[in-house]
Amino acid sequence: MTEKTSSGINQEAELQSQLNQAFKELDEIRNTRQSITDPDSLEAAERDILKATDKIAALMTALKIQQAIDSDELREKANELVQAMPEKLKNQGRRPVSIRTSRGAAVTVDAPYFSRKKKKDKRRKKKKK
Repeated sequence: MTEKTSSGINQEAELQSQLNQAFKELDEIRNTRQSITDPDSLEAAERDILKATDKIAALMTALKIQQAIDSDELREKANELVQAMPEKLKNQGRRPVSIRTSRGAAVTVDAPYFSRKKKKDKRRKKKKK
């Protein structure tokens, strides 16, 4: 169901890998004893936790978007839309698309990319003799 990107890497698997790494980072924060003795150290600890959880939220969002893009249902709807266009569109393959989540993190997914076909030039160049 998932397609390979132009670089040959499965984007969904890459997101899963990044997500697993982010969970390890959060686990490391959870298991590390931290001396919190003043407001600044409390703020630093909270900032680290928020950064790690925001990263997990962004990656999970990217994973869900990628799964939706790769779904048969969305692929069929995209094909219907392309067929309904008045101009012919050419499938350029999959391209990385950057999306900014509502929490501000930028994530990348691979999505199909279509462009208009080039119009043939009706003016013909005269050949030199």
